[in-house]
Amino acid sequence: MPGIHTAFTAMLTIIIYVTLAAYSSDVSARPVYDAVAGGRKCPLKIIAVIPNRGEYLTPVNIYGENFSQEMKLYVGDKIFPFNFIDRFSISIAIPKLPYETYPLFLKKGEKCRSNSTDLKVTEERPTISSIIPDQLYYCSPAIDRAVLIKGNNFSKKTKVLFDGVVVGSTFHNSKEIEVNIPQVESGYHNIQAVNPGGVVSIPNNFYIEGKPIIYNIRLGINYGNHYELLVEGENFLWGAAPEINGEMINSGIIYKGCNLLVYDRETEGADPKNVPVQVVNPNGQKSGLFYLSVP
Repeated sequence: MPGIHTAFTAMLTIIIYVTLAAYSSDVSARPVYDAVAGGRKCPLKIIAVIPNRGEYLTPVNIYGENFSQEMKLYVGDKIFPFNFIDRFSISIAIPKLPYETYPLFLKKGEKCRSNSTDLKVTEERPTISSIIPDQLYYCSPAIDRAVLIKGNNFSKKTKVLFDGVVVGSTFHNSKEIEVNIPQVESGYHNIQAVNPGGVVSIPNNFYIEGKPIIYNIRLGINYGNHYELLVEGENFLWGAAPEINGEMINSGIIYKGCNLLVYDRETEGADPKNVPVQVVNPNGQKSGLFYLSVP
């Protein structure tokens, strides 16, 4: 757990620092040598690296003995800058390096080299800042189901998870990936990016709107004693039916797809009546009211 890990790290840091401070009086009385020669030892010593792993720019504290501003810090075979705190501690930010484990050590002059310890550079965590658009209609056709994911630390091998399952995606650059949203149930879903090493972004919500929506109702063919009502909208599921004046219509309905229902209605009189209309899906979800004047 993050809180426990942070507390443990802080406690370990304090213990190391107090131990080194208590040790300083003894160290100051010892002879200091600058090179390994004639039995003499290099005084530079690394005792602890906290944390000893992390992604690019993760802050790291290094504790040891006889540190100075004149020494050089190596990660692998390359020299990197450090922040000198005192003779027992320095700090660095993990450099931009390929993801692997490197030896970390210190050098002063040509022959004085400290002991070596491991520093593991992990891959950077992908982050998602926005999804455009961040919702779709349940019945949106395939051509309209592509969304743009914006963020950071994407690569050509980054995959996109939709509710934990990999879905098709297209890499644009390190800040943009396009993904095709699958046909799934309405409601909230999770989208994450995962890099090749398995580092996963924080989940982002994506909403599928499954509620039927009426955009318009217009008259179709008029047969005299009956006529067509063309109900246009979104998310009309197979089995959807209109509800007129609070009464569910169970016959005379032709399903034309997610965006159109045709209702063959009998003429009830010469004078038009203002009636409320809703579309009800088989799962019970209802559209908002649409008022229509019909005979």
